[in-house]
Amino acid sequence: MMGIPASRNSFRAPTLSVCITIPPTLRCPLCREICPIPAGGVISFPAAFFINQLLDVMQRQRKDVVPSCSNHPSDQLLYCETCDLVFFPLSIAIKRMSEIVVYRAKGRLRALDDAHVAVNREIVQLDGNVDKIVEQINTAIQEVSNLVENRRRVLIETVRVRRDEKRKVLKDQLEVIQDEKKKLQKELESCKMDIRSMARQLKDGAAEDNWQRKIIEPRENAFLRINTNSEQMLVDVEKNLNEFGKLYASNTFPGTSTIEVPTHMGIHVENTVTLITRDVDGKARKTGGDPVEVELELIALDTHLSTNRLADAYKKRAEEEVKNIRVADENDGTYQLYFKLTHAGDYQISVKIFGRPVANSPLQIRINNWHSYDWQMPVTFKYPTKCWWDEPTKRMFVLDSGNKRVRVLREDGDVITDVRNDEFKSGTVGMVYLGNEELVVLSWQQKMLSKLNTRGEILKAVQFSEFYQPTDVAVDSRGRFVIADKTKIFIFDANFKPVLSFPVRETKGAEVKCVGVGMDDDVIVGTTDELLLYDGAGKMMRRLNVSPPGTVMPKIGGRFNITTVTCDVTTGQIVVIFTDKKMDRTTIGVVSYKGDFLYSIEPGPHEKFMAPCGIFVHKNKAFVTDFERNTVRSYKY
Repeated sequence: MMGIPASRNSFRAPTLSVCITIPPTLRCPLCREICPIPAGGVISFPAAFFINQLLDVMQRQRKDVVPSCSNHPSDQLLYCETCDLVFFPLSIAIKRMSEIVVYRAKGRLRALDDAHVAVNREIVQLDGNVDKIVEQINTAIQEVSNLVENRRRVLIETVRVRRDEKRKVLKDQLEVIQDEKKKLQKELESCKMDIRSMARQLKDGAAEDNWQRKIIEPRENAFLRINTNSEQMLVDVEKNLNEFGKLYASNTFPGTSTIEVPTHMGIHVENTVTLITRDVDGKARKTGGDPVEVELELIALDTHLSTNRLADAYKKRAEEEVKNIRVADENDGTYQLYFKLTHAGDYQISVKIFGRPVANSPLQIRINNWHSYDWQMPVTFKYPTKCWWDEPTKRMFVLDSGNKRVRVLREDGDVITDVRNDEFKSGTVGMVYLGNEELVVLSWQQKMLSKLNTRGEILKAVQFSEFYQPTDVAVDSRGRFVIADKTKIFIFDANFKPVLSFPVRETKGAEVKCVGVGMDDDVIVGTTDELLLYDGAGKMMRRLNVSPPGTVMPKIGGRFNITTVTCDVTTGQIVVIFTDKKMDRTTIGVVSYKGDFLYSIEPGPHEKFMAPCGIFVHKNKAFVTDFERNTVRSYKY
């Protein structure tokens, strides 16, 4: 491009050559001004550097791409479509605008073609579905017709068989009558009747009755009746037919339906993703029944797994686990997608309805190797030590030892009542709820076990001289109270009378910290070194592992300090909170009843346990009281 200094316009060299009028001048094609030509001719005009640079930019840029505007910092494409602003002379900007319009129009044409194909495909599928449904209806009705016809034939055959049976008896009687008739006629004709014999027969009433029964009266009858109860049958048939073949249709629009993912998902627990269906206008649907297809796939495992020597085994297991995703229709327009994974990493979830992806599918999700609590009682406590959830009344009882009370609350934190008594002023460390508005609490200072009601009235109490330092109490299915002391376990009956006691000496120097009740009223004991299982008579059964196989254990003593323990009797799993003394890390552990370690629930980086001292399990949730955090939180397990 050449620039004409006199007119300040720019042109290509061939264009200027045809504009030469009388050398050494030319007329500008735009402003028609006479301009002198340099001594070297047209090619000696100075280069239009700005225009040349602009051309270079235009050639380098893809003209079919319109940049998204961020306050148009570069202005390289002359026109901002978002802001509708022109950055160069109108002639060039109009050309660029026309290119943009043409590109967008072509894009819309392609989109319309795709839409045409998709809509036609949906029509074909609709017709195909209708044909399948009609075939199903015809098949089902034909099966019903076959059943009705079969029943009709059976009934008719039964009637005819019974008729034939009756007819045979009557036919046989007719033959007997004929034989008797012929016999009498023959005797009359031959005049050889035995008058004396006939006289004796006439005098013999029994013989007369027998003759009357066998010959004179029909030995069978013509009575047949069928009980069809046709009116009730018709009512039942009509009811069943009306309930048969209920047609489901849906106005769900996949393009407005979305997947909602929780802020945190962890390993070993059942995670839930929610699918919310909407219609074409974006209005949430209120019914279910949609054909939902879900696919979960592994993208990459965490680095500490992918670089492990067992990386291939981890990957293979993860690829198998993603196949076990479960869809639950809530029948209110939402669907819950459940899955459980054992390896942390990045995964991708894809959801389709009617074979079409929902708005934000596929979606990448993150599975962490740590867990966040999913609920916290929204109430302030001071040194809470124990909690108990009562499912029938939907209440939680929290031993709020710092405030010297048992606080009774609803799940939303609404305080129902506070149970207060002087007993709580003497170092209460244990609590169980018995039902019928009765509680049992354990005081380590007074070495006392007390039963009281929710009004704070003491119903029964016992101070036991053999207690040294009681730390925990549990109740079994027989109403017996199992009490953990420093080195012993005591068992009291429901009337607070001591039944038996046994020492805990499996690890030298270990102290008993907590106690729980297992299956068949077994006793689970947590010490400062390990977790032990005894039967109800105090006989040692086995040690329970709270760490994976291969964990390095110290030569003297134990590695794990058990702080609190309980048993989920519905699954047989033992849920325990322990501190790894080597790693200085406190964790929730899940152990099988046979003693095998299953997995652990690691709290989040900013949610680590400080002094957990109570645990209660209900519906795969562990409610944990933390003495120093002053919280009651629940974790999935």
